[in-house]
Amino acid sequence: MLEVASGHARSIWQSGVDAVDSGRLVRQAVSCDGTTLEVCDRRYPLDTLERLIVVGAGKAGAGMSAALEELLPAEFLSERVSGWVNVPADCVRPLERIRLHAARPAGVNEPTAEGVAGSEAILRLVGEATPEDLVLVLISGGGSALLPAPVSGITLEDKLAVTRLLMLSGATINQLNCVRKRLSAVKGGGLARAASTAGAVQGLLISDVIGDPLD
Repeated sequence: MLEVASGHARSIWQSGVDAVDSGRLVRQAVSCDGTTLEVCDRRYPLDTLERLIVVGAGKAGAGMSAALEELLPAEFLSERVSGWVNVPADCVRPLERIRLHAARPAGVNEPTAEGVAGSEAILRLVGEATPEDLVLVLISGGGSALLPAPVSGITLEDKLAVTRLLMLSGATINQLNCVRKRLSAVKGGGLARAASTAGAVQGLLISDVIGDPLD
């Protein structure tokens, strides 16, 4: 009886893990028939796209990026796709066109100088977008710490000090994010503004916060 219960528990656990697999979630939201890219019911004919620029940050960024590359036609991928996604160091692996950047060490959930460098690269990349380009943003849990870009006049050390004080004071994740976006050049719409020259900007988000707040 105990073995049966243990088997059921493992099956339930595995079903939960499979349900939130980042590649699976991307494949549910994105499809491509060779001529048209469809992202959450929005359709983009490939022959109208000069470039697909993929950027983002998060612990699921590697899986999301890999799944996206697998969905795209080989010629389109090799010739018209570029990307940069900030991920934890232990998630870095080689992909064909999307660079996975080690924005922080594994297990360290705080912004780093490497994360700032990656965020600056992302801002440069989307800033080059033209009206013929689609910018696709991949965001998942941990993105706040992996995409640090302090606003002018604020240093990374300042942001770290504020975040630590808030955490010591018992601030919730929603409260933390509310403050973080005021100190960031990418959060609170900053990344979208940087990509404003693109023909379209669309996001794919995997939330790990209760209630899924998108701010």
